[in-house]
Amino acid sequence: MAVAAQLIDTRPARFMAWFALVFALATDVAYLLLKLGQGGVALDAYTVPFVAGYLLVMAALLLVSLTRLGSPASRMPLRAAAAGGLLVLGVLAIFSIGVPLVIAGAMATGATVRTLRGPFLTSSSLTAVAAAVVTVAVLVAGFEVTERIIVCPGQGTVSGGGSGYVTGPYYFDCVNGRLNFHYGSCTSSAIDSRGQVTHPGC
Repeated sequence: MAVAAQLIDTRPARFMAWFALVFALATDVAYLLLKLGQGGVALDAYTVPFVAGYLLVMAALLLVSLTRLGSPASRMPLRAAAAGGLLVLGVLAIFSIGVPLVIAGAMATGATVRTLRGPFLTSSSLTAVAAAVVTVAVLVAGFEVTERIIVCPGQGTVSGGGSGYVTGPYYFDCVNGRLNFHYGSCTSSAIDSRGQVTHPGC
């Protein structure tokens, strides 16, 4: 006889969700304090508020899944969305704030699994997977955009670069507040006689 799938909210599931929520919020606060303590203005000044806001949204998803605002049918997708976002962000930031986020993501994953009793291949589980994919897509898109919004200093020259997760490498230079953005990779830069930044051999 087939066993019907049921969405439940067991004590272990709620504990794991609360654990992930507290870890996500604590990491968010620690991340902001760390960045504020570094001082100065980063060239990619929008990445920090994006990460902080993203963590806040992941915590909010977990919180809603624990309250009456989250219906039984929505608890699993909400927890899966938070699990996907926390795990992927934790892996990407493994050398800074990543470890607690991976732990939080693992707990959120456990809460997601324990929310479903019965067969795992159901419409609820498929919705949960889709929710996790959406949060990961938002994370990657956010990094792709914010890392390219460069805030140039008003005076002087500076150059740098990076590599997007989807769009590949890029480099840029700032000259007295003016941004020049280029796609591709470049490892060398020089200043010509006019004070302009050049990239010989790129």
